[in-house]
Amino acid sequence: MKAMKTFAALLALAFSLAGCGAVDGNPVRPAPGSAGQGSSTAASGADSAEPEQLAAMRQLAGENGDLAGVLYLGSVPERTTDVHAVLDSLPEQPWQFVADIPADRWVAAPGGGRELYCIFAVRREDTLFVYEKQDPAYPAQLGKELYGRQGGQPILLLCNGSREDTMVTIYCSTGRPLDWNPQLSGSTGQPVLPESVADFSAGVEPAADH
Repeated sequence: MKAMKTFAALLALAFSLAGCGAVDGNPVRPAPGSAGQGSSTAASGADSAEPEQLAAMRQLAGENGDLAGVLYLGSVPERTTDVHAVLDSLPEQPWQFVADIPADRWVAAPGGGRELYCIFAVRREDTLFVYEKQDPAYPAQLGKELYGRQGGQPILLLCNGSREDTMVTIYCSTGRPLDWNPQLSGSTGQPVLPESVADFSAGVEPAADH
């Protein structure tokens, strides 16, 4: 229910922003070897500009007090480490900024994954980390760092939620913690979320059994 309300509010806000052409349903897909040429950001020539779709999501999530946002993009039958191949094989996405995420912000779980997520920190001053899930015998220890960067930029994470092989951690400037293992509900096939994560997924078919 939270996801449906959030998505409906996002669409209303996005339609009010000028230049959000992709939100009207026009699909986007990255060209092989590119970082999404033809996007609103690329067209403006300002790589540092915030895509309006992403800005709308940040605004809504921030108003709700969330620390992170997620888009579940879909899954593939077999595990792989090829993020681009997975993104290219999934139904076309209505979010242009997803296609524009560069390869240095693609993260794959050790051994590959089946489920693809777009994840971002709501506050740009926060730091987002992805770790290999730690050994259950040593719960106080972090696993290998797979990604770590400040700035709140969105990443693509390819993982296996049912195997709990990755941990997303956000170090928030306000002091609020977030540790989250991205995974899907066995009953709905949609992301299982803590209270501080906003779900902007829309129209994704439930994942098949692993």
